[in-house]
Amino acid sequence: MATTGDFPVDAAASLPESPTWMAMKARNDNAGQIIIGVKADQPGLGEFSAASNSYSGFDILIARLVAAGLGFTADQIQFTTVASQDRETELENKTVDLIVASYSYTPARAKLVYFAGPYFTTPEAILVAKSDNQITGLSSITPDTDVCEVSNSTKVANVTLDKPPVVRNTYSECVTAVKSGEAQLVYTDYALLVGYLNQDPNDLRVINTNASTQYYGIGMPYGDNALRQGIDTILSTAVANGTWRAIFNSTLGPEGLTLELPDVGRWPSS
Repeated sequence: MATTGDFPVDAAASLPESPTWMAMKARNDNAGQIIIGVKADQPGLGEFSAASNSYSGFDILIARLVAAGLGFTADQIQFTTVASQDRETELENKTVDLIVASYSYTPARAKLVYFAGPYFTTPEAILVAKSDNQITGLSSITPDTDVCEVSNSTKVANVTLDKPPVVRNTYSECVTAVKSGEAQLVYTDYALLVGYLNQDPNDLRVINTNASTQYYGIGMPYGDNALRQGIDTILSTAVANGTWRAIFNSTLGPEGLTLELPDVGRWPSS
């Protein structure tokens, strides 16, 4: 039986009502290929190793699981790194077929792309230098705080800043800005920040705010309801049979995150 990583490929998979799936199967002279946008600099979620020339992390395994469920082998998967600010554009332009890249569902984004899932939930948090005793939570962020943000990403909840944020292209660059003193903090998903913390626990500190919950979904071209329903079925099956739990335990579990099974299908089909 063909496999994608450790996931059996569903050779009988067929979604003829999905234009995206049909295009994937027709790619490369009908040999088939699925192009998935992922992150390359998010420890535990999506990270690229130049040494092994490969991607790893929770999002990567979820992407492999979904690809297998859609009928694609490991050799038919092409991962490509996407920036947060380019995710909608990549799908609209059909540069990628799916995005599995710590992609939080929002009503605004759902007007541009379709989401399957969610496949993961995470609270929001703050990352600061370990020596910073001023920031203890959201209430200690003042309007003149130097906050690092990534374009088209989560903003600090319930705080109006008097100065423009320190803008970087990626969260890893924001973490570097905090360590260098160019910014005082980064505010985003706890699952994302704890990966950076575990890489540098002597210099960084993460504060879990529990201000709101982010729901990670798999992005796809707008209007492809058949594909969304197909992926929701793959994810629901993985939750039910323990595969999702095994993926979590092998990636985010060691990072110290608490396991919370996702409520797949919470976003109704259009």
